[in-house]
Amino acid sequence: MITTTYRSICGEESLPYIDCDRCIRTLYARIQHYLQQDPGDCPICTYFREKIGARDGSESDARLLLHAQVNVVYELFARHDDREALALLERVEDDCC
Repeated sequence: MITTTYRSICGEESLPYIDCDRCIRTLYARIQHYLQQDPGDCPICTYFREKIGARDGSESDARLLLHAQVNVVYELFARHDDREALALLERVEDDCC
């Protein structure tokens, strides 16, 4: 199965492709992790509780919701200095959204 991504259209075909669905579920798991750690004083976490609830990224609109909230997701990961999640978010945004 050949996956068409922004990078492949632009001619950067040497980059490895990612499993978008798995990566989106991973990002949702990281968001849920930070929501569970929040003692209740994080406005971003409060916002996400209202937006995504208990979603795990397997829902049919998970990609769309992640794309619509990408800046807020970025801010959440940046506040926790989660460089791995930030790098994955960038890949997902480039290749999947």
